[in-house]
Amino acid sequence: MAGAAAEVGWIAGLRFSTTAIEWAATVIAAAASVGLALGATRDLPATTVYTLFVGLGAFGAMALQVAFLDTALSPAAYGFMVFLIVCVIGLKRTGGHA
Repeated sequence: MAGAAAEVGWIAGLRFSTTAIEWAATVIAAAASVGLALGATRDLPATTVYTLFVGLGAFGAMALQVAFLDTALSPAAYGFMVFLIVCVIGLKRTGGHA
C-alpha cells in the first residue's frame, strides 16, 4: 500500500507542484514508488508488481480527482473502478503461484 500511495503522490505532484519544495517531494515520491516496486519483485513476479502499482495508482488518482477536484464520474466509470480493484486483488492473491 505504501507503493500505491507513493504512486498517487507523484502523479498528484505532477499536476499540482508549483514550488521547488513541491517538485522535490514529487521526485522523492517517484523514487519511492520505483524503489518499492523493485522491492516487491522479490516476492511477486515483475508483471504482477507492475500491474498492481499501475492499477492502484490509477484508482488512487481517480479517487483523488473525485474527492478533491469535484470530478463527476458516470456510473460506468465507478463500475470500472470497482472492477479494477477486484482485478488487482485477484492478481495479488494469485501472483505468487505458477
